[in-house]
Amino acid sequence: MSSAKSAQTISRLWELLQLLPARPPGAEARQLTAQLHDRGYAVTKRTVERDLQMLSGIFPLQCNDKGTPYGWYWMQNTALDLPGISLMDALSLQLVEQSLRFVVPSSMLQPLTSRFMQAHNKLRALQEDAPGAAWLDKVAVVEPGMALLPPAVDAVLLESIQEALLRDKQLDAQYMSPHHNAPKSYRLNPLALVQRGAVSYLIASCVPYHDPLRFVLHRFKSATLCDEAAIRPAGFKLQNYLASGAMQFSEGEQIKLEAQVRGDLVTLLQETPLSHDMILQPCQDESYRLTATVFSGIQLDLWLMMQSSSLTVIAPASLRERVIKRLSKAMQQYQHNE
Repeated sequence: MSSAKSAQTISRLWELLQLLPARPPGAEARQLTAQLHDRGYAVTKRTVERDLQMLSGIFPLQCNDKGTPYGWYWMQNTALDLPGISLMDALSLQLVEQSLRFVVPSSMLQPLTSRFMQAHNKLRALQEDAPGAAWLDKVAVVEPGMALLPPAVDAVLLESIQEALLRDKQLDAQYMSPHHNAPKSYRLNPLALVQRGAVSYLIASCVPYHDPLRFVLHRFKSATLCDEAAIRPAGFKLQNYLASGAMQFSEGEQIKLEAQVRGDLVTLLQETPLSHDMILQPCQDESYRLTATVFSGIQLDLWLMMQSSSLTVIAPASLRERVIKRLSKAMQQYQHNE
């Protein structure tokens, strides 16, 4: 038997032992076969019956043979807490490892290192024989818009920032703003970490002020944990902060957007509305009149520019004028380069 086949068999037997109940009437081979199928093992009822007979010679298993169908269970007081992970656990751990590196402190992930390795090894060993092991090759999360490579974040700085947030300690930092020629020094009160697309942000206030600000993680040049306790603004809650539109680079102002939309954008907005109160009213020229309450800010401006061939801003007048100026400037640049 090949090593891959052996690993698949051992994993299946381990899963089977995990599925057995601790008391009668037990689980039938038919039920166990269905449960193994759910966990990604394509086996027959006959194979499961043979497995149970073989395992009963090694482990304290009992077959309830008072009537058919037979039920299998652990003998009284002998159910084992078997080490290892199931196929579903392995898949979950791989997803956790991939997605939480920036938002979960390294010190909290460290105890899971061996589990991550165990999950990786299990999926690799089963990839040829268990269909479920290939699940991660069949699903993906893709960010909308232009695909950008994630910026490099120094691992030591990341650990310091996560540790300060975890322990509610202040942070002495050197930070390079895109609008300055040299790093500036800040004493920060860390409040939250937010992953937005390819970029991670530290939400923090600068001593002695209390307003939460965004700091891009890859722009930190140094970060040192302080002994002083971080000061959390009264009433600050991450979900309220996100709901305020802050991560849409808005100052919190909401506006009633009115626009004329055409073409495929109409279908897109019907399927994924801009807001809960969005209304699309058909016009005589096959376009639609859009009204929606949205946050005013950079994110809105970028979206309007991206959709400019299918959308014309009607109101507010200040937003319409801003879009016209940007489109005119873009046209001038193209004409200048002809």
